[in-house]
Amino acid sequence: MGRLYSAVAAAFLISAVSAADARQSSAANGAERSLAPLQRPAAYIVVDVDSGMVLGQREADRVWYPASVTKLMTAYLTFQALKTGRLKLTSPVIETAEALVAPPTRMGFAVGTSMTLDSALKMMLVHSANDIAVAISQTVGGSEAKFVAEMNTTARSLGMSSTHYDNPNGLPSPGQLTTARDLAVLARAIMIKFPEFRGYFRIQAIKAGGQILRSQNALLERYPGATGMKTGFICDSGFNMVASATRNGRTLIAVVLGAPTALSRAELAAKLLNVGFSGGSFGFTRVELASFHPGASMGPAINLHNSICGSHRVHPSEADADVGDIRSALGPPITTRPPVVVSTGVSDPAVIAKAEMSVGVNVDAAPLQPKKSTGVPLPRLRPAHIPGSTAAMKPGTNLIVFKSAQTIQ
Repeated sequence: MGRLYSAVAAAFLISAVSAADARQSSAANGAERSLAPLQRPAAYIVVDVDSGMVLGQREADRVWYPASVTKLMTAYLTFQALKTGRLKLTSPVIETAEALVAPPTRMGFAVGTSMTLDSALKMMLVHSANDIAVAISQTVGGSEAKFVAEMNTTARSLGMSSTHYDNPNGLPSPGQLTTARDLAVLARAIMIKFPEFRGYFRIQAIKAGGQILRSQNALLERYPGATGMKTGFICDSGFNMVASATRNGRTLIAVVLGAPTALSRAELAAKLLNVGFSGGSFGFTRVELASFHPGASMGPAINLHNSICGSHRVHPSEADADVGDIRSALGPPITTRPPVVVSTGVSDPAVIAKAEMSVGVNVDAAPLQPKKSTGVPLPRLRPAHIPGSTAAMKPGTNLIVFKSAQTIQ
């Protein structure tokens, strides 16, 4: 039955991707299939992690806005600092004034609030907190600017030839650019170089105070073998995802950029993985990822703002990933794991003073111990952020889980 299901899923995907892709598939499969109702995203790539082979792709070198998938590079540099011993998981991360002004999604801690790097990573990768991404960048790089420079240096060293970063969280910026191919390179590098940190991407939810904050990666709860990694969304990019899964000892990565909804993003990623695991054909001659350069567009990034967040769309949200049955690719809900508790620590006046001046914190300082049992206070949700607003939350408030139509990750 498993093989039959995989074969059916493979056939469905090949017909669903596009009419052009179907014509390519007909050469390998002997017949052309019609376009299925699924709205296809503009770009995708599927890669085998162990072999480094590209199994299938569509416009994988098309320039795109990465949105919160950017945080994979922020995680990469953090893992590198941990592996070299420059930082520890108990090292303090501080919510600075500069971090606090980051638009949603964010944690919204008061300026000077400290947390361990371990908790900060969970907040950034599971809840996609933009303010925490900035705080991590200041801890790892000494300043956000220095960290972003290191992001770009690392992208070049990894061979991410069409990628450029302006910030560590993926919020809208003209120079925040990438491709599906480059994101696959980054995701594979994380898996190969930092296997000890893969567990961060598998976390389905964190518990902050009395509130459960769930990952927007629907595959973690609906796709057997899913192992992470990160989703992203801004109006200009559409719904993005880097997804990974392991079956029978084989690990695949699927990158999807520009899906029209969170649901279609999850569906397509699952279908791409199904075809890869089943050995189905994408109508593509397999090549090594390192040498795969189909020809990137030299023009500006694709901008989907009007089609994703235009007047016909009302408050687009990743909440529609929580719909009921997704018959085509994802199975019934998998038994979920308990949420991972995150908490803040205790700051001293000197640390708060540095934070208020938005300067980096000495990463060699003694780690701050987290509070016992109290966790993070979560009094209530704030009203939805107005798209385009950059108004900062007032320092001194407790943690507010803050999302908006434009920047939900």
